[in-house]
Amino acid sequence: MKNQQVVFSFTDENFQRDPAAVFASMREKCPVHHATAPAPHFSITRAEDVTKALRDEKTWSSKYGPGLAFSEPGIGVLVSSDPPEHTTERKAISRIFKPSVIEKMEDDITELTHTLIDSIADRKSGDIIRDFAAPIPLTVMCWMLGTPTKDIELFRSWVLPMAEAVAYSGGREASDEVKNAYQDFFAYFESHIENRKEDIQSQEDYPEDLLTRLLTVTHEGNQLPTKKILGFCQFLLVAGSETTTLMIGNILHRLMENPNQFDLVKKDQSLLPNAVEESLRYDAPVHGLFRTNNQEMTIHGVKMPENSKVCMMFASANRDPQAWDEPNTFDITRDLADLRNHASFGVGSHYCLGAPLSRLEGTIALKAIIERLPKIRSNGPPTRTKAGVLKGFSSLPVRWD
Repeated sequence: MKNQQVVFSFTDENFQRDPAAVFASMREKCPVHHATAPAPHFSITRAEDVTKALRDEKTWSSKYGPGLAFSEPGIGVLVSSDPPEHTTERKAISRIFKPSVIEKMEDDITELTHTLIDSIADRKSGDIIRDFAAPIPLTVMCWMLGTPTKDIELFRSWVLPMAEAVAYSGGREASDEVKNAYQDFFAYFESHIENRKEDIQSQEDYPEDLLTRLLTVTHEGNQLPTKKILGFCQFLLVAGSETTTLMIGNILHRLMENPNQFDLVKKDQSLLPNAVEESLRYDAPVHGLFRTNNQEMTIHGVKMPENSKVCMMFASANRDPQAWDEPNTFDITRDLADLRNHASFGVGSHYCLGAPLSRLEGTIALKAIIERLPKIRSNGPPTRTKAGVLKGFSSLPVRWD
């Protein structure tokens, strides 16, 4: 089986322009693809194989991080850790992401979305990413981490290079822009964490938010080390903001492109959750993330040496005709229970903790647009995100007059 039949790279223009077509070729001709650039790695593309591997974390480890570069084991959190550490870390923050806690945020998020629309409604046009899709999840992350909401632009300037680094062979050292983003992030959050620690110790007035939870939770009598807490903050900021921004942009883009589908959800708001799930399936905000095999593996005749970087392609699994009827048709009338089987939030014990929050933000955002800007439509070509591992737009010009 020759991989040369399909050229694949996250940064390749053909892939960026039409990832679904490249994934279709990979599933058919080389379901386990081997690439040597920008660093040697494999990609698993069929839904059955992706799901099976993601459920087998004894074989497919997360300890070297979710990116192409090998990160130092033991310093990452959640997507960069295996059980039992992963189980402990998940317990540490799972309470903050319980459905009952997320539901309590609904009114605040709804108010935020309407405030954002209030600020742009009279303009009749704008960039729906910059003006709406980006501020929503970033503001929510500020609430959860106790940082000033005025800093969201600063955070976004770090989040984008951090996300780009996932597909770079150099990882955190990939470029000056990436290195600077990490340095600035750590400097900001080290200071923020120290200030919160002082408030907790002196019993000053402090919020009972996610950061306080991370600083006060104990496991076997031990508190989380500061390095881990910084890792949580960095991961949450990237995973909890940019992916949801892309999702909101993708939903709106796809509905504007399919006015019949848009009309369906405008007339029947019970289809809002379906629109969110079908967008996640059809346009997965993260194409895939990497695991590392603890032993030599052979799948579809392709031998993967021990400790290979192997990308689990969520987006390809979501378009696999073996798993979905008419996978390349965007259809918000699909059965909601079936739709929730997409791989965009991962599979198995690493299933995204923030999925309920992201879904809520997407649903509220779409509902607000339908109610306030029902005539929204494209106003020029969008600009794709620069991060190769992500799918969506950094700019999406629209008008609504």
